[in-house]
Amino acid sequence: MELDDFKNTWHQMGNQAKETQHINLKLFDKMGKQKMYAILKKIILPEILGSTICIFSAIYIGINFHKLDKLPYQISGVLTILLFIVLSGISLMSIWQLYQPADAGKSYADALKEFAIKKIRFCKLQKLNITLSYLLFVTVILLLPKLFGTNHITGSKYFFIYTYTFGYSLLLVFSKWVFKSYNKTIRQTEDFLKELAA
Repeated sequence: MELDDFKNTWHQMGNQAKETQHINLKLFDKMGKQKMYAILKKIILPEILGSTICIFSAIYIGINFHKLDKLPYQISGVLTILLFIVLSGISLMSIWQLYQPADAGKSYADALKEFAIKKIRFCKLQKLNITLSYLLFVTVILLLPKLFGTNHITGSKYFFIYTYTFGYSLLLVFSKWVFKSYNKTIRQTEDFLKELAA
């Protein structure tokens, strides 16, 4: 009789331990996801802001398209609108696939592999975005005199020389800084996933 009571008690304690362990793993998993997404917000928020600016810029050019009175300006205007839309689309697509939650049934090793694939895709999309932003810069500078009126600054013969020189230098430094910052954030996320896997 006492042996049966002892077995029942032992089974109850074992079941309680398993339930507690399951709850702790769920809590740990939830906390891990929250921390991971908090790290990724350093990428997501600037990308959403940039995409919003791109969309509003495309709308602004569309509204003021009548100011582009010659065919070369109209072609530049259409190309600029398309580039703004494509850039915001690539940006939103890259953060969407990076932010997708991992399958809860997968092991941490599989989640780590999946994140590595997402990281590679994200970096490729960001490189494409950076490349397209150089083309966008050219078209935007061409449209500035028409969209904002010809005055003593945009009408100057030196306007395009200084704008392209300074603008490209600034764009080059900024894009390298952003890419380096994004890589650092992704590495932090990857390191955190490795900690979870250990």
